Amino acid sequence: MKTPRLTLLSILLATALMAAACGGDAGPAPATQATTAAATEQPAPTMPAAQPAAETPAAAAASSACEEYFGFCITAQATGAVEATGAGGWASSSNTDCTALAAAGEARILELPNLMPVGEQQIAVALTRVGAYTGPGTYQLAATATGGAMPDQFPALRVGKRAFSNGEGSSATVTVNADGSGTLEATGLVEIDAMQGATPDPSARLDFAMQWTCQGQ
Repeated sequence: MKTPRLTLLSILLATALMAAACGGDAGPAPATQATTAAATEQPAPTMPAAQPAAETPAAAAASSACEEYFGFCITAQATGAVEATGAGGWASSSNTDCTALAAAGEARILELPNLMPVGEQQIAVALTRVGAYTGPGTYQLAATATGGAMPDQFPALRVGKRAFSNGEGSSATVTVNADGSGTLEATGLVEIDAMQGATPDPSARLDFAMQWTCQGQ
């Protein structure tokens, strides 16, 4: 006589054998199916919206140091024999028409903004010009000119008690934009005599960069 426990074991074994004989696929568990469906319904990731370009440090420095009555807001950096930076304003906006200043036309002299002494290590800029300006663009400065044209004028700088300008191996490039803003990049400026300043070092070289915005009407 079989015991109840043995009978139950027999029933379970018979059920397992029948399932194996049918070869059926039980399929994924309901929980797995729900997880798969949820994953399918997730929205595609989206990229964050592009942020506007941040204001450059040079532009920020010029804006913070330049009152509205100035025609130009300027930043300047000198590296090499002397290290210095500065920012400030130049000229009156009542005499500055930015569009007319940069407008294309017959070749003419374009005087670039000057910079009064500014910064902890005082830096000043004067006497820079494009001798034959014809409109917005980039100009490689040349100390000599032909055909009756006026020569360009390299920047003359004073940094502390030392002065620098064009010399052997110097180069300078000016870019003027249609809104009257622009940049000046000079390399290899040489030390020159400075009134009540240091004796020039013939081996000293200075690189210089200046950026300006025009805020005239």
